[in-house]
Amino acid sequence: MKTTTSPKPETRNPETETYSGEFTTHSPEETFAVAKRIGERLHGGEIFLLSGDLGAGKTVFAKGVAAGLGIDPSDVTSPSFTLVNIHEGRFRFYHIDLYRLESDARLDLGLEEIFEDENSVTVVEWAERLSIAPVRATVVEIFYVLKDERQIRIG
Repeated sequence: MKTTTSPKPETRNPETETYSGEFTTHSPEETFAVAKRIGERLHGGEIFLLSGDLGAGKTVFAKGVAAGLGIDPSDVTSPSFTLVNIHEGRFRFYHIDLYRLESDARLDLGLEEIFEDENSVTVVEWAERLSIAPVRATVVEIFYVLKDERQIRIG
């Protein structure tokens, strides 16, 4: 008599799945690859709050997430002058850059509506300039360790 076993049920809960960890990268391509792998696993409704020094790799990380969502990364540029760029892929992708934002202008951006969109993925560069961070956001810190080495802390 042949016995079969049924596959184990999936135990992952996409609503509570986190994307946490520490990564060391040695090039923009490696930073991009880390973010792309994350983007490929997203289910919609995720918000990533990026902080780090100027030139540390926040936009490269955003490009990687976008690529993981099926968006051409060359279309993702730093939205420093428009503040919010929207791209369409597997999910709508909001790329927000608060670097040049005046402190009193935060209220006029409509960020609350963007953060509530469960059918999108949002990446906020210079997130430390937000007056209030969304509760369900994932914090991403990108900083230099050495000239070509970056540490990425997610969680």
